[in-house]
Amino acid sequence: MNYIRIYLRFVIIYMKGKLEYHFSLLLELIANTILIGIYFAGFNVIFYNFNNIVGWNKYEVLFMFTTSWLSYSFSCFFFWSPMRDIGELVRSGKFDLYLTRPINPFIYLVLQQFQYTFLPRLFFSIYFWIYSLQRLSIQWTVTDVIYYSLNLLSGFVIFSAITVITGTISFWTVKSEEIVSLLTDNNYGLKNFCDYPIQIYSKGMQVLLTFVVPYALTGYYPVANLLGKNLPHLWIAHISPIIALVMAIIAYNFWHFGVKHYGSTGA
Repeated sequence: MNYIRIYLRFVIIYMKGKLEYHFSLLLELIANTILIGIYFAGFNVIFYNFNNIVGWNKYEVLFMFTTSWLSYSFSCFFFWSPMRDIGELVRSGKFDLYLTRPINPFIYLVLQQFQYTFLPRLFFSIYFWIYSLQRLSIQWTVTDVIYYSLNLLSGFVIFSAITVITGTISFWTVKSEEIVSLLTDNNYGLKNFCDYPIQIYSKGMQVLLTFVVPYALTGYYPVANLLGKNLPHLWIAHISPIIALVMAIIAYNFWHFGVKHYGSTGA
């Protein structure tokens, strides 16, 4: 509870600083809104020309990738900016300051910022998630609600763990912004590949998105199971919580390993 109060205080301070340049903040939000709007416009263009993608209709695909986007957006509020910027902190030696604070450096990294640029993505995700649900005939049971909620949480953990792992590489490479973007950026990174049914990709890419960088477990598999799609390996639709736990353990230990081997580079 104490961390929640600290985080809210940091958010207020962070946003007050951003509001000093309110025009810049407004332009950032407008730019991100336009970017996400263009993405959904492109999505509609695809389904204007095709009735379905490998048996998935427009609303099923929309429900699938907004499910993934919900987990992704909440994860990015906390972890995107710290893990993107840590390379600069290591390069300049400013990470030393985080090690001298009377708080865990990882928690301090997360608490001191709020990635408000993901608000448009979250808004669009919620809107189209509701929009798609209203057009699908899913007969929800208590078991389905628990299953879906657990997979949303697992998706949050998977996205967060991957972001932390890629950011931690900065302790050795110094600059890892490109690696973070390559794996986690939803506009041009690998994350973008899980916005559509993974059957459209090669077998190798399917394995990559399922077991190596398990983005397919954040939307495709759980939603396919809910929609009654024919999955060749149904058990994969139930392993998201296990994979999330494994990823979290890997990210936790990798981060501490990186901090332990950190050596200040200076300016």
